[in-house]
Amino acid sequence: MSINSLAETQQAARSVLGGVSKDLLAHSTPCAEWDVAALIDHLVGTQYWFLKAISATASGDGPTKASSGDYRVAFDGVANSVRDSLSSDGFATREAELPFGTFTGAQFIDFVSLETLAHTWDLAKATTQDTDLAPEAAAHLLGVARAM
Repeated sequence: MSINSLAETQQAARSVLGGVSKDLLAHSTPCAEWDVAALIDHLVGTQYWFLKAISATASGDGPTKASSGDYRVAFDGVANSVRDSLSSDGFATREAELPFGTFTGAQFIDFVSLETLAHTWDLAKATTQDTDLAPEAAAHLLGVARAM
């Protein structure tokens, strides 16, 4: 279920990002410290962080201000790379070394999925879009969140 959850949450993010017009970037979000622009920067930036965390060939941290450009394209490019890397044979059973601990690949995929879905929901809420996102992934990730 892990990689399918990731694909579903990334698709939800693409859809929500597609509904964010530039005139909404200064709107507040459920994350009190971020406006919509900062939330987009975080959503795109974390995908780069995830890729760098698991790929020796990934370089850079990605755009610091994805919201100032075409954030839909920025998310798509890195999200596809993340999913491709995490879909590689055997990744789900390997260990992933992160700054905050060692996890199985499956746990890392769930973490990426949960982070993506949570911030996509925040973005949808902030921009008055539908917040009923990725229902199959959400059901799986609720169990993951409870276990954390």
